[in-house]
Amino acid sequence: MADRRLIERWLPITELGIESVRERTPMTPFPAPNRLHVWWARRPLVASRAAVLASLLPEDADRRCFLHALGVHGDPLAARKRIDHAKRTGVRVKDPYGYDRAFKHIPDQEDIAWFEAKRSAVASEPVVLDPTAGGGSIPFETTRLGLSSLANDLNPVATLAMKATVKWPFNWPTTLLSEFEGLAHRWRQAVELKLSDVFPQHGLPDRVDATYLWARTVTCPYCEGLVPLSPNWRLAPGGTGVRLGAC
Repeated sequence: MADRRLIERWLPITELGIESVRERTPMTPFPAPNRLHVWWARRPLVASRAAVLASLLPEDADRRCFLHALGVHGDPLAARKRIDHAKRTGVRVKDPYGYDRAFKHIPDQEDIAWFEAKRSAVASEPVVLDPTAGGGSIPFETTRLGLSSLANDLNPVATLAMKATVKWPFNWPTTLLSEFEGLAHRWRQAVELKLSDVFPQHGLPDRVDATYLWARTVTCPYCEGLVPLSPNWRLAPGGTGVRLGAC
C-alpha cells in the first residue's frame, strides 16, 4: 500500500487562509506566543497545526475530524460571504462565524484519540523536526498535539523565545507561572509610577494608570519638539492637544 499522507492529497486551503487572517485580525488579542516577543516571520498557528497533522495522517483520514482538530468548527467561507454582504449593505452581522478563532482550540481528548489512532498507521512515535523554527509556531503546535519536537534556529533571540514558549511552560508550569506573576506585578508597579501623571484616571471605575500608546519619535528641526512617528494618527479638531512623555 502506498504511503501517501493527507498533505499530499488535500488541504483546506480556503479555510486555512481565512483562519490565518482571522488569527491576526486587528483589535483582537493575538495568540499568546506572538505577544511574548516580536518576531518578523511568525507562521500562523492554525496553518502550522495543519501542516503537522496532515504530514502525519494517511491520505484517507476523515476530513471533518481534521477540521475539528484544527479548530475550524463552522464554515469560514460562508462567514466571509456574510461579512462581505454586510460591508456592501451596511447591515452589521453580530457573529458571522459562530465559533471562536481556530488557534484558540486546544485539541481535546477526542481529537487526540482520533489523531493517534490514524497516524499510528504511518508513524508510531513521530518526532517533528523544524530546523529553522523562528518564532516557534511549528514546535508549539507539535507540543499541543502531544508529540515530540526538535527545533532549531541560528538567531539566539528566536531560540530563547522558543524555550519560553514551548519548553519551560511544559517542564515547569507552576514555577514559571508563579515567577511570571511576580515579575509582572513588579513591572506594573514601576510603569504605573512613571505614567500615572500622564494618564490620570483618578476616581474613575476600572482605572488603569498603565494605559499608553508607544511610538518612536524624532526631533522637529524648527521647534525642537518631539514628533511621534505613527502613520495612522490625526490631529483632533477640538484642540485637545498632544502630550508626550519621554522614557
